[in-house]
Amino acid sequence: MKLRNIINTLSLAAVALVVTACNDTDAQYSIPVVGAPEFTAVSPDVNSALIYGDKTIKVKFDKRIGFATKNTEKITLNGVPVKKALVLGADSVLTIYADVSFDKTQNLVIPAGLIVGPQGDVYDKELNFTWTIKDFPSNDATAMTKKLGWGWNLGNHFDTSNMQWGYWDGATPQPALFQKLAAAGAKTVRVPVTWSIHMIKGTNTLDPAYLNEVAGVVDMAIAAGLNVILNTHHDWFETDLGSAANQKLVAKSDSAAIANLWSQVATYFANYNDQLIFETFNEVHAGDDWGTGSDEQFKMLNKWNQYAVDAIRGSGGNNVTRWIGVSGYAANIDLTIKNLVLPTDPANHIMVGVHCYDPYDFCLAPVDEKADTLKVNSWGHNAIPGYSVDDKNEEYIINQLYKLRTAYIEKGIPCYLGEYGCVYQTTAPANAYRKYYLEYFCRSAYLAGIPMMVWDNTGNDALFTTGGNEVNYYINHNDGSFVADGADIVPLMIKACTNTDASYWFDAIWTHSPEPEK
Repeated sequence: MKLRNIINTLSLAAVALVVTACNDTDAQYSIPVVGAPEFTAVSPDVNSALIYGDKTIKVKFDKRIGFATKNTEKITLNGVPVKKALVLGADSVLTIYADVSFDKTQNLVIPAGLIVGPQGDVYDKELNFTWTIKDFPSNDATAMTKKLGWGWNLGNHFDTSNMQWGYWDGATPQPALFQKLAAAGAKTVRVPVTWSIHMIKGTNTLDPAYLNEVAGVVDMAIAAGLNVILNTHHDWFETDLGSAANQKLVAKSDSAAIANLWSQVATYFANYNDQLIFETFNEVHAGDDWGTGSDEQFKMLNKWNQYAVDAIRGSGGNNVTRWIGVSGYAANIDLTIKNLVLPTDPANHIMVGVHCYDPYDFCLAPVDEKADTLKVNSWGHNAIPGYSVDDKNEEYIINQLYKLRTAYIEKGIPCYLGEYGCVYQTTAPANAYRKYYLEYFCRSAYLAGIPMMVWDNTGNDALFTTGGNEVNYYINHNDGSFVADGADIVPLMIKACTNTDASYWFDAIWTHSPEPEK
């Protein structure tokens, strides 16, 4: 009997709980009304540039949304339906894929009623976004862009590593070299110099004869009205960054060696005017790692740049305010933007220098030397399948250069391409693509506000008849006469880098692309 009473009691209690729960359903389990979604942001931001290529645009809302992909055709960019639009998973973002034209203004329209919230509430407003490429601001960066214009590298003349200067090009630069450069429309000469192997034996003092030799070239360039960028190039620290960052080269990783070298160079040139610009380093990297680096190495290079700037500023004369160029790891565009910390500078005259030889297999190493055949001999939207680099075409070049414009030029920080170029190719069709590449790259740089200096590293006249890897040759290093196809290419590059005609836009160059041979 007791057991039955217990069971009956429990049963009555359970019924009571059920009744209570049913009576409280509305109070405890009602679904809150969240309402229609509201727009919060678009990426890329409308204040940034949106120009040419397959682009992804993300429209963000304040809550999860739904979208019927059949409505994609109702979303337009410049009046043309976009390629695709969808919500990826349970997300608050509408992801849109579109072909962006060369137009300076891009207009995206998302009609009202296409977006719904988690409860089916409709977003009933039209979204209309416009991206416009703005005019350049008037600041130090754009003033320096105009000052530097197009330039040329006296490549590998003083950049001799463990050899005597002049070994690579076998040249003796004469005033005519710089006079002809200036007459052609060049504004800048970059003079790469290896210094540390020219210390007097047993001391940390630079050989005065070597300093005089370098100064002679600087003097000739300045006398011709050119700007000069003078750097350290292939000194010991260029590839020792990794070891220094790992504290394996403690004596070399501190400020002493860098400060000593730059103090001597800066003191020698202290009274030169502002046509002379110093560049702290060239392409500092670790071993054979050109595109990765590490946090420790990035931090170390930032310290090295600061050591050099402090030494230059402390050397007196015009060095107190002279413009100084610095670069990030390997002078790589992406690694510089991401990891370079600008040195503290009381004069606020710091520039950023980067290099770009993309795509590498077309610009610097198009020949398979083992097979003695061309492996990459074309570039761009008309490139030959199987003989080109698919992911570094016109769109890639524009994107890289506009990253620099956004990161530096528009913020008033001067930025320049200290090196770029494309080797003399081994066939006429390949050289036609080279010509197209150089014009496109130079004009894209101009439209991004980036001055540039072409790399020219050989004085061997015989090489240009065959071309090949690392053969960058436009101008004779002795007297400035054109070599190879320099008489055609150099004026083209200068025009692309300096012409102010607004109609000389990306699409005007696009039509110059070679057609693949059938």
